Amino acid sequence: MTFQYGSNDPQIKNPFKREGLLYLASGTIILLLGVLSLFALRNQMVETGQAAGWMNLVICLILLAGGVAYVTKGLMQIFRFYVGRGIPSSISRNVARSEKHVFEANLVYQPEELDQMLTGRKNITFREPSTLLDRMIYSIFPKMIFLPYSMRNFMHVLIQNTGYSLIALLFYWLALLSGSLGLTQLSQSSFSSWLGIGLSVGLLLLWLFNKLSAKHTNSFRLLGSKGSIVWVIVLSILVPAAGELAIRQGIEFPDAPFHPVLHLIALYLIIPLLAAASIVLAKFRSELYEPMTEISEFREHWQENVHPKDFFRSLDMELANLRYKEFPNRVYRELSPNLNMEGSMDKGSFVGDTIQETQPVYEEIAYPPLFQQLRLYIAIAGHVLVVLSAVLLFFLNRQYIDGLVWSRLFDGIYFPLLLWIFGSAAQTLAHLYWAEMHFTSYLIHFQGEGTYTESKLSVGMAITDSTRSENTVVRTSFSPWLLVTRLVTSTQASSGSGNLAGPRFVTSMHKADDLLDHLVGKIRRYLGEREIIATTVSNKDLQSIQTLYAFNEAAPSKQAATNLEGPELKKSISRSGDTDQDGRKDEDGEK
Repeated sequence: MTFQYGSNDPQIKNPFKREGLLYLASGTIILLLGVLSLFALRNQMVETGQAAGWMNLVICLILLAGGVAYVTKGLMQIFRFYVGRGIPSSISRNVARSEKHVFEANLVYQPEELDQMLTGRKNITFREPSTLLDRMIYSIFPKMIFLPYSMRNFMHVLIQNTGYSLIALLFYWLALLSGSLGLTQLSQSSFSSWLGIGLSVGLLLLWLFNKLSAKHTNSFRLLGSKGSIVWVIVLSILVPAAGELAIRQGIEFPDAPFHPVLHLIALYLIIPLLAAASIVLAKFRSELYEPMTEISEFREHWQENVHPKDFFRSLDMELANLRYKEFPNRVYRELSPNLNMEGSMDKGSFVGDTIQETQPVYEEIAYPPLFQQLRLYIAIAGHVLVVLSAVLLFFLNRQYIDGLVWSRLFDGIYFPLLLWIFGSAAQTLAHLYWAEMHFTSYLIHFQGEGTYTESKLSVGMAITDSTRSENTVVRTSFSPWLLVTRLVTSTQASSGSGNLAGPRFVTSMHKADDLLDHLVGKIRRYLGEREIIATTVSNKDLQSIQTLYAFNEAAPSKQAATNLEGPELKKSISRSGDTDQDGRKDEDGEK
């Protein structure tokens, strides 16, 4: 989602200024190394030959590209953090009339899932770990299951790579131990050295391609890889077994150019340091909040003389009044009540519901000072490792002046790559905890159903009335069900365009009794002030009615009706009636 300007935008501070300064400093150093390499390139090509010159040119380009990338990233993080009126992303597809055309890619939930979460008092965001190694770590630190997906994905990749590295190291040790005890012949040839070289290269490629990057971990799905550990164990067993079988068949292996003891020591020293730092930060973060699944609920039976759609319209208007800084509410299920007639036009049933979220409001995370210091130190360590990788790449490859040696070539590639991989991983680790942002909002689910009947109500039907009001009264039996909760959601911010367009996850759900009472009270007030009998409120209409009333009072029919009510006229009518009765009696007697 691109930046959407508004004069009443929310104000959110840039969370990446410190991180941007670190990127700017390390990028400047790497860029200077690249410039120095560029100046010395011509002399190296003259002194060492064309092949070494081309290799130094490649190294020079790598340093220049890395330095420019880091400086650019640092400047992007230091520059203004743009916050528009479209942030953050919705948790489900927004079907509001004003937002239907906006495309949001990172939607986490479906409307049915939100309905399930509110009705069932559960949070489907937190899913159990799927792999064996993840379950082992989560059993030791159970609250890590409440981490956002980006942090859980980072921990998954870290635990997976660390576990595979330890399994491979275990079988490597077993192979060497069996050879030293005389059980196998692996230690009697150079195969053990080649096995160590293969282990160091294979693990480096594992950490390189299964990289701990923000792009890889910041997903709206949990990462998982079932069954991979089996293949790692099988491969760790088959490779030494194949080597032992080849030695017993008389196959001779060439001498290894070097023994990779230092390479394996460096690798297995830096892996536990990164794992320990990741677990400490994850444990700190998981204990900051206690996830809740509390919902405020209202259920009742109402009978009112209103049209069924008036119930839904009154709620829609009250929800519109809850807007924060006049942001429109996010509508995840549109309010469109259905009226079904049953046998005739004057009775039927109806049903309708809606799910809406108020505008999320930014809430700063209260990290403890120790956590903030650890995050900063881990970021600094990551940048130091990346700068050291650039320095090693600069100095180690200048030794090609004395000729090309395979051990130096391997060292010139392996150690800089190792430091860059784990330095970048440390930077990503610190970035995840710098980029997390919390938002609070209200999620409202309103559903109702009932029946209605229509009847006629007429006022002013007397013969002497000059005005008359005929009304159709709808008697509605309505059963509202209102669920309200205060959401705490988490998302990962980024620098540049679409800085808050990432997936947003529900981390906690709290009761919202105040908002529930407010909505119910407003709806009841609206229904109580409804008018059933149609009347007029215009002054001109009132004057016209008074004029008609005066005409009716002066009409002959009105005077005749008044005379009929006089006492003398009533007596004369009574006497004439008695005379007629006496005459009839006499006639009957003569007969």
